[in-house]
Amino acid sequence: MHGPPGAVRALCNSLSVFARSRSLTDVMTAASIGAAKGGGYARYLESKTVEPERGDYYLSPEGEPTQAPGRWLATPDTLARLGIEGATIEGRDFIALMEGRHPRTGGWLRPEGAGGGRGGGIDLTFSAPKSVSTVWALGDEDQRRDMEGAHAAAVSEAMAHLTETVPTVRRRYSGQVVEEPAREVVAAEYRHTTARGVMEGDAPDPQLHSHVVITSAIRDDGRIVAVASRPVFRSAREVGAYYRSALAHQLAGRGYAIEAGTGRQGRYVEIAGVPRRLLDAFSARSREVSRAAERFRAQWGRAPERGELRRLKLENRKAKVPVTRADLHEA
Repeated sequence: MHGPPGAVRALCNSLSVFARSRSLTDVMTAASIGAAKGGGYARYLESKTVEPERGDYYLSPEGEPTQAPGRWLATPDTLARLGIEGATIEGRDFIALMEGRHPRTGGWLRPEGAGGGRGGGIDLTFSAPKSVSTVWALGDEDQRRDMEGAHAAAVSEAMAHLTETVPTVRRRYSGQVVEEPAREVVAAEYRHTTARGVMEGDAPDPQLHSHVVITSAIRDDGRIVAVASRPVFRSAREVGAYYRSALAHQLAGRGYAIEAGTGRQGRYVEIAGVPRRLLDAFSARSREVSRAAERFRAQWGRAPERGELRRLKLENRKAKVPVTRADLHEA
């Protein structure tokens, strides 16, 4: 993966001040996937790429469209070292890596951690601005390809920035533990196109986003090691700002006018010309989460913390109503 051109770096500098003080639930979030849950989470993401038994005409049992296969964010040499051919993810390979095993030999890839596990990873979720998701949902095939291509390129650029600048590896030198950037991270990207269900309405919100799961890192000496999660969490706002600026640059390069300084305190960017009322109509999930947070505040006299807000989101999910793709497009 290569970093973006200088124009994107300059744009990132101008936007990063926004990221230092904002909530990034609509741009990028980071969460640890424990060793005990690594294989299960890999199966969950992979299951969304499998065609339903009744054919592509029907939605998945959760009411979501079947998604494109995942792609590896790693160099060909690293993939070859793991016995993986090509950039398209095969479910069994991803599951093995999330369990901490070599996809071909089944052997452990790294020593046992302090907590006794060798698997798991870090899930980074990159979410496009609502105007991008709206154009994807209502646009023609060319516009959909534009949104998907710009988003994919921005995710790659943001991950390259993370690899180059974030100290994701811990090493011991003369008895001291030092954090330093990895030579490379091994990551899997799964792109999704809708938000989870809400407590109101009859269809999911369009939401173009990617789950990028980092399974391991490669040190300068070539050793495969676990990823240090705390530096990734500390850098989430910066990497989110980088993704946002790279996405704006990608869209502008495809001929879309970009409106900067939108949203709360002018911290957002959107595709110009998408009506505000339409963006609001496609944000039912955000409204429901906000109401759940207000109910929590009324009951407990304080705002929910990160873990509590995450549980609120999970508690307020519901199954989606549309059954077929035609139902979803009509809604």
